[in-house]
Amino acid sequence: MSRMSAQWVRIVAGVCLAGLAWGCKVPPVPDHVRNNPDYRPGVSDKDEYDGWLWRRLTGQTTDTQAAESAATRMGTSSGARQASATEPASATPGPAPGETVVTPALAAAATSSKSDEDEEKTILDSLSPSNLYKQVKTLAGYGPNEQVARQAYQQGQRLFDEKRYDEAAKQFATAADRWPDSPLEEDALFMYAESLFFSDQYAKAEDAYEKLLKKYQYSRYVDKAVARQFAIGRYWEQFHAAEPHWPITPNFGDKTRPMFDTWGYALKCYEHVRLNDPTGPLADDSLMATATAYYNRGRFEDAAFHYDLLRKEYPKSEHAMNASLLCLDAKQRIYQGPLYDGTPLRDADEVADQTLTRFGPALGEKRGLVLDTKNQIVEQKAEREWAMAQYYDKNHYYGAARFYYQSLVDEYPNTRYGEAARQRLAQIKDLPAEPPDRFGWLNKIVNPKKRRTSPGGASAASGPTVAGSGGG
Repeated sequence: MSRMSAQWVRIVAGVCLAGLAWGCKVPPVPDHVRNNPDYRPGVSDKDEYDGWLWRRLTGQTTDTQAAESAATRMGTSSGARQASATEPASATPGPAPGETVVTPALAAAATSSKSDEDEEKTILDSLSPSNLYKQVKTLAGYGPNEQVARQAYQQGQRLFDEKRYDEAAKQFATAADRWPDSPLEEDALFMYAESLFFSDQYAKAEDAYEKLLKKYQYSRYVDKAVARQFAIGRYWEQFHAAEPHWPITPNFGDKTRPMFDTWGYALKCYEHVRLNDPTGPLADDSLMATATAYYNRGRFEDAAFHYDLLRKEYPKSEHAMNASLLCLDAKQRIYQGPLYDGTPLRDADEVADQTLTRFGPALGEKRGLVLDTKNQIVEQKAEREWAMAQYYDKNHYYGAARFYYQSLVDEYPNTRYGEAARQRLAQIKDLPAEPPDRFGWLNKIVNPKKRRTSPGGASAASGPTVAGSGGG
């Protein structure tokens, strides 16, 4: 029988044992056990015989439990003896006056609730699929084994040095699986990812690096791992720029790319770099790459958000000035006109002021560009005021129109809208604040008692004045 066939036979045997253990029936207790003076019907049966295979599969049988069971069968600890009709209960001194005597019944009552909770938790843990899988692997001969893991790691290292990366990856995966939660597993996981990377299986390599950094957050390989993730993200982004595809277009033949959405997975790589090593040398680079990727795709809101994040979280980054300039441009592109929300315009004005204050002469020729943008923002703000004034002006609400025209004259006097507002104010200065009520006669018929506004601005009633309602 070949080695592979033997392995499958052991796996199937382990699974069958796990299934049988669930409902296995144990033969009756032998007579010599029942005749033992320490035998307790029901209790002893359950502790020593019932479900032994199931407890072993689920990891419930431990050395501590075996020792406790042996101590129970041997009786009480040394220094105390059972009481009899002719002998005292113990040779040791009794309790001091006033000392509380903890009897077995009292101790059992005090710990019963806690024991029940621990037992329930132990049962739930033992029923978890991951624990059952580990136990089945152990029974099948694939449990933790340091010697096997080290041999696999050495074999993988030899294959890696020979540039046989596909074969090396399998050996490193075996080494990590056979000796978990150890420095050897950390080394094996990293070399497994490296083998996938150098065999151009970038999607699997990125997952392997992420698995390593999730389990070993402070791994000594974090610098190399995030550098690989950043390189994979750059390759995927550039590939999509050269050969764009729909996100739902499947990839079956190119092992260097993920199955779907190459561009989206590139951004995911950048995010992993920043989250796995937020203070590392590539954290600001990944954030800048993410923002620029959104900017090139025309998603200016996402781009502005990430540029802002870079400016605030990494103010000393080499990308800080370019991020400010691109953030200013992105926020301007978000703004849709005077009849829409003006928040992006206000944000752009704030970014322009911060850029001029912070970088100053370092902007060089770009300083003039920022000043021109600042002037353009002022014009756009004035345009918003002009649009409001025109709305009221066209509907003959000259009082409100004069308010906005005057605001333009006061706040934006050097803009073209400020001069136009000054001229229009002179034209409508004598016009009534509101248009005439052409349906006033109808209101009087429908509701003759409704109060109306007098020409002087005071409120008058259509009927006689009520005594005491006027001013003194």
